[in-house]
Amino acid sequence: MFRDNVKLAIKNLRNRFSRSLLTLLGISIGIMAIISLLALGEGMQQAITGELSSLSDVVIVSTGGDVFSAFGGGGSTGEYFTQRDIAVIERLQGVKDVSTQLSGYALAEYNGKKTIVSLTGMEIGVMQLQYASQNLAAGEFLNEGDQNKIMIGYSIAHDTFDADISVGGRIKINGEKFFVSGIFGKQGFGGVSSDSNLLMSTRDFQKLTGQSNISLIYLRVENVNEAESIASTIQNAINENHGRKDYATATTMTSILETVQSITGLLQVVLVGIASIALVVASIGIMNTMLTSVMERTREIGIMKAIGATNLDIMSIFIFEGMLLSSVGGIIGIILGVFGSQ
Repeated sequence: MFRDNVKLAIKNLRNRFSRSLLTLLGISIGIMAIISLLALGEGMQQAITGELSSLSDVVIVSTGGDVFSAFGGGGSTGEYFTQRDIAVIERLQGVKDVSTQLSGYALAEYNGKKTIVSLTGMEIGVMQLQYASQNLAAGEFLNEGDQNKIMIGYSIAHDTFDADISVGGRIKINGEKFFVSGIFGKQGFGGVSSDSNLLMSTRDFQKLTGQSNISLIYLRVENVNEAESIASTIQNAINENHGRKDYATATTMTSILETVQSITGLLQVVLVGIASIALVVASIGIMNTMLTSVMERTREIGIMKAIGATNLDIMSIFIFEGMLLSSVGGIIGIILGVFGSQ
């Protein structure tokens, strides 16, 4: 009986091939969308947090209470740290290394056009750490020993001047010639300052501007378990130096990682929710197909009952048809989703 029901279900689906094919397509697309978007969300989370997870001993100190500006480029609010602040940090027990990011503005000239640009100077190792998660559209990162070389954001390369700037191009900054070593890919939302930022080594920054405007402080701690307490001590000490409770914010990389993970987790839920809409539509398509099939076959159902078929026998035929459509569509969707997420 089971085999007969399966054969009859397959035969009925073949007789309505176009309708069955469209229903299969809807199911496949819905499942493929869920798998692909889940993979996209997971890949995005791993890409963002992969580098951060190995930096749990890093503490970032920023002005203005916004440590996330550290990952956008510039990061300056017009308030800067002093050498006294640096000395306080270096005297703390448990602090291993201290590095700084310098921020300011300069007059840049390219292809005859002059404009004021945001300038950032930092040690090469810190630069490679901070910008590790940002894609390079062209060129390469600065290396130790590079002189008069810069990295520029997408907007600087393509929107700021009358002509596009390419790797190897020369830009005059405060009258000095600098060669473009690398160009960052477009960051868009959350990376606006990186798009419009110009990056160089600390040595070149100080030589060019004669300034030491410290906008960010990076430090490593000897014991990861003490990172939070050290961050709190640093924040309180710097705020006391400047006579304000909100002058500085010290954040551990672990805290940043937790925030990023919660954001990407929420994004995954949203993506799956969007994909689920396609699956719901496909489910409605199955219901519509089966309802139409029942209404079209009332005469056939009457004949089957006349020759002794029970309600359960008739119901099982339609259930097998629905199961067959769902199973085949699901398998196709899984295959497409797996290949699509590669």
